[in-house]
Amino acid sequence: MKKIDLILRNTQEVIKREELEKLLRANKKPIVYLGAAPSGKINISYFLQAIKLKDFMDAGFKVKYLLADLHAYLDDRKSPWELIGFRAKYYQEAMTGIFKAIGANPKKVSFVLGSDIQTTKKYAFDLYKIMGQVNITRANRASSDVVRQVSSPDLGSLNYALMQAIDVHHIGANVAFSGIDQRKIYMLAREEVKKLGHKKPICVFSPLIPGLRSGKKMSASDPNAAILLSDDQKTVIKKLNKAHCPIGIIEDNGVLALAKYMIFPVINKLVLERPEKFGGNLTYKNYEQLESDYRAKKLHPADLKSGIASEINKLLIPVQKHLKTKQALINKAYPK
Repeated sequence: MKKIDLILRNTQEVIKREELEKLLRANKKPIVYLGAAPSGKINISYFLQAIKLKDFMDAGFKVKYLLADLHAYLDDRKSPWELIGFRAKYYQEAMTGIFKAIGANPKKVSFVLGSDIQTTKKYAFDLYKIMGQVNITRANRASSDVVRQVSSPDLGSLNYALMQAIDVHHIGANVAFSGIDQRKIYMLAREEVKKLGHKKPICVFSPLIPGLRSGKKMSASDPNAAILLSDDQKTVIKKLNKAHCPIGIIEDNGVLALAKYMIFPVINKLVLERPEKFGGNLTYKNYEQLESDYRAKKLHPADLKSGIASEINKLLIPVQKHLKTKQALINKAYPK
């Protein structure tokens, strides 16, 4: 697979493809970064992050993962000040476990604490400058799909998008990779950072994995709509069995999304076990075959759910093994 195809598989949008192609020709070791604000406990949608970052690694990129601790506080204090340090460490350990589970080398990922780069003199001056360039309405609109929306927002939440816009330069990245929900922030970045003397970032966006409930994205704030890294095998099976997965329907189907974005990029084939009286096992070598059978109603939701639950449980084993030794840290990050 060509580098460009590897980078863009299972993504929703790239801005701009020609800029990415030029970068690949000119730079032998470009840098991609992804930022995550350490707030709630990580769910399996973070596998999508890791899988795509592995694609970047395999395409020759150096990967930087921003543990955006200050962002977690500024977003309506989703993480209290006294907990952001512990939660940042938990996110690093959780992502390390996920990278191991998908066959990526976590030592090739540079974890960067947001407050380490966001408290420098150069960063502060860039923040002051961009604050003078962007009005409140625009800053609020840029972060509207990411930051918690309240009737009277704190000043910190208004700075959220501005900080993220300049993070790309200060972490030294050529490419910003994120979920499509952060598109508005990076469009602001591409428009404004040139005035600061910085190059506008190339942006690659992934789709958001639908939750297990209809019409909701997967989020740790709704534990019934998400599978947590800490869920045991029985819980995973129970959640998948209850998942919204109407027969023959592809759109907003969280179970199929897990197959497409989490399972098939990691394994070569998916085997769905079922009794001989119901036709015996089904083997799929790619997602397109699976989707085709499901759309044609040749595959029953119960068989799909069972197979996906089995594969998720396999992927969670190394993550849970890694986090088992970090329980003291997890207790500090999320005290009862």
